[in-house]
Amino acid sequence: MTPGLTRYVDVASRFQARDTATTPAWLQRVRQEGLAHFARLGLPTTRDEAWKYTNLAPIADGAFVPSATAGSTAELAAVVARLALPGPRLVFVDGRLSPELSSVAGLPRGLTLKPLRDALVEDGAFLEAELGQRALAAEHAFTALNAALLEDGAVLRLAPGALSEVPVQLVFLTRGDAPVLASPRILVVAGEGSEATLVETYASATGGGSGQGFTNAVTEVTLGDNASLKHYRLQAEGDAAVHVGGLHVRQGRDSRFVSHTFAFGGVLARNEVHVTFAGEGGDATLNGLYVGRGTQHLDQRTALDHAVPRCTSRELYKGVLDDRARGTFHGLVKVRQDAQRTDSRQQNRNLLLSEHAQADTRPQLEILADDVKCAHGAVVGRLDAQALFYLRSRGIPRAEAERLLTYAFARELVDAVPEGPVRASVEGLLAPKLPGAPRTEVTA
Repeated sequence: MTPGLTRYVDVASRFQARDTATTPAWLQRVRQEGLAHFARLGLPTTRDEAWKYTNLAPIADGAFVPSATAGSTAELAAVVARLALPGPRLVFVDGRLSPELSSVAGLPRGLTLKPLRDALVEDGAFLEAELGQRALAAEHAFTALNAALLEDGAVLRLAPGALSEVPVQLVFLTRGDAPVLASPRILVVAGEGSEATLVETYASATGGGSGQGFTNAVTEVTLGDNASLKHYRLQAEGDAAVHVGGLHVRQGRDSRFVSHTFAFGGVLARNEVHVTFAGEGGDATLNGLYVGRGTQHLDQRTALDHAVPRCTSRELYKGVLDDRARGTFHGLVKVRQDAQRTDSRQQNRNLLLSEHAQADTRPQLEILADDVKCAHGAVVGRLDAQALFYLRSRGIPRAEAERLLTYAFARELVDAVPEGPVRASVEGLLAPKLPGAPRTEVTA
């Protein structure tokens, strides 16, 4: 084993040695299998095709360990108030639930939102059947590590026909005063004909700056027939933070899924979205915006598995990269042999604001059916010189002109969010990342 791998295996082994007498046998098995898979798979390197553009040195060299407790969190109330949306929420600090900052008041009828720690005690049989069914520890090192440390997170259940008009929010804060490893697991099971919105917000308790920490989050979603879910991941952790997020979705017949990923924070951040169509007539939309500066590395990976006929997918990811930031996009659309009448479109567009910024893009189609409509494309470019000249000729300073054009480029993804508190939150997180905004440069 490499030193980095050995260190994380030791961390997970010590974690699993605690409280074994009170841990259900099935949960012990999940954790042990996760650890075994992680030790077998090892930390990915640039020699692995799926990670060829991503140097994981901040993770391999880091001394991240789980926090024993959230401790007192009352001093973070102002931070939560700034990030909070109307409606029920659970708040986690350094990967641990903070009851004093959480509130499930106003949860619509038919929805159940529980901390994972509570659900493990109260709904053991349900979790034993559902956890790990979408996110397979045997196939992904960081999913395996998450399983090995499985303890905290959230469970959202929608009864058949349940409807929620207000978003359910999960807030994950990193204090940043210690190298903490947070491993939240989120499970969403939506019954037939149900509809809801889920917002995952990842942020630094200090509002940015030097906040260190490693968040390894896994979200599993199962949509029943004709169910609908809008999912938002707002990732704006501190400049020295590391983030790996995996979203795994299984769609039933005629279900609808919309994903909005906004990646703004961290020295290294990777967001993955995996969607499998398991019933005909499914519809999925994947939107993503990543904005980096300094030496940030923002990595986006999507995989759409059209396993059945007559499903539709639309995908648009945009990157804005300044200074020496690097952004990567790898999007795979797989159309299986029997998935006739598939309709899929995929686009990735990148805007480079400096000579040293870098974008790597790899849209990919694997089509085994013959009656399909599929297309993909990618663009990497710079600000339009004519548009910049036009704005400057109207007396607008260069910095402000660049800011306006950059925002116009990103606006398409912002406008894809319905007007309301979620969009306002996105705009608030985006504004400090645009050209001309004040900077706090931090190195990992």
